[in-house]
Amino acid sequence: MIALPILAKNQKLRACLKNRNLPANYMSDFTVLGFVVDRLEAALGILAQHNFEVLRNRDGFQINLEGVGRLPEIADVLYREGIDFALADIVDQVYQG
Repeated sequence: MIALPILAKNQKLRACLKNRNLPANYMSDFTVLGFVVDRLEAALGILAQHNFEVLRNRDGFQINLEGVGRLPEIADVLYREGIDFALADIVDQVYQG
């Protein structure tokens, strides 16, 4: 099962990592892949109507997928419904001190 965050394009804070663990010894980029959409509430409703599992958790919303093979299907649904979206790194800055 893959869980991808989905959040609003204009959201100031891109990701809250308080409930995720950072790798203990990373020395380069850290990435969290997720969907960034222009109309969050509409996107959530559309995805739920198309039988995608959309859940609210402590960090916001996520889409649960059986595998990466469903990513093109999500993109197609959002595109057909006029939702502007990107599959992007949702972590703006990470500092491990």
